[in-house]
Amino acid sequence: MEVIRPNAQPLSEEEKAHLAKLKGTVETALENGQFSTAQIAQIKSLIWEDGKVTADELRTIRETIKEVMGDAQPGLEWMSSY
Repeated sequence: MEVIRPNAQPLSEEEKAHLAKLKGTVETALENGQFSTAQIAQIKSLIWEDGKVTADELRTIRETIKEVMGDAQPGLEWMSSY
């Protein structure tokens, strides 16, 4: 499904760099096919650093997971200290 955002502004160079950093962080986190709680916290920190979550950030995360994992779902590495 194509989403049309008629009022959307082109991304600035700063926003493009932020999305590239987010993409790289997600790719690195998925090297073993699962997210650790620390990696999830790092990703959340990146998307909330400006105080809001954008559709572009969510799309970047979703598309990166799809690129890395294909149709498989990433796992979640639980903390073993409990």
